[in-house]
Amino acid sequence: MAVQIRPSGAACGAEVAGVDMHADLPAADIAALEQALLDHGVLVFRDQPLTPHALASFSARFGPLQPHVQRAYQHPDVPEIVVMTNRKADGTFDEAGARRGAIENTRDGWHSDLSYDPVPAKATLLHAQALPGSGGNTCFTNARRAFADLPLDIKQRVIGRTAAFTYGGHQRNQSAAKAASALDASGKATSQAEHPVINAHVATGEPAIYVNPLITTAILEVDHADSEALLETLFDALDRPAYRFEHEWRLGDTLMWDNRGGIMHTGRLDYPRDQLRQFIRTTVSGAAIEPYRPD
Repeated sequence: MAVQIRPSGAACGAEVAGVDMHADLPAADIAALEQALLDHGVLVFRDQPLTPHALASFSARFGPLQPHVQRAYQHPDVPEIVVMTNRKADGTFDEAGARRGAIENTRDGWHSDLSYDPVPAKATLLHAQALPGSGGNTCFTNARRAFADLPLDIKQRVIGRTAAFTYGGHQRNQSAAKAASALDASGKATSQAEHPVINAHVATGEPAIYVNPLITTAILEVDHADSEALLETLFDALDRPAYRFEHEWRLGDTLMWDNRGGIMHTGRLDYPRDQLRQFIRTTVSGAAIEPYRPD
């Protein structure tokens, strides 16, 4: 069966059919999925339960995998897998774990994975292992469209600027600070970087907002007041419902999304806290983020 891509009809996202995630895929199928990722930003694979080894094997078809900076949640048998869970080993609610990529309001949660790393991720793959009875959706926003619709004067003020991205020791976003509290000393020291405010996608060259409310702390070339005003304008733009795709999970789902600029995501922290929400995740290594330079 040939690879089939079914667009979501929203601002991003598509469902994939015709792919056996346990099988060795031909090069043509991998190429089709890579192109679909560029076209839609988010891919949904349904009804294929995966072990940690199977998820790591499938993910590695898109590039080298890297362990996550959150070593406390690293899978004991598959180091390329990080466990995304809201439960501690004793079964109590894990506030830091629950806030890793999830928040009560989307406005303050948008981010692209590893934007705090000098070389951010190419892609993330996330597979559902346990789901609460309600809530806990994962939301995506199209940061290319958000940039395209900015007023010209705002575009002129942010193109060419650089921003600071910090995970460990973050003060601007308290939810991020809580999630980062589980980092060890090495993770806190290394989870910071500088990237363009507006980037050009490494594969397509398309511009997008790259600063994000979860990780970005400041725009560097302007004073504090200007930095705050510009960031708030950009973060409001990202949160417009018109740019959004929201995924309602079911067991056996895997999501794959692009982190190279153009797509941001956040989980919803709106589910019953006495219920388990757990995923396994891989990160495909990426390349340096390039600034957008208009002709």
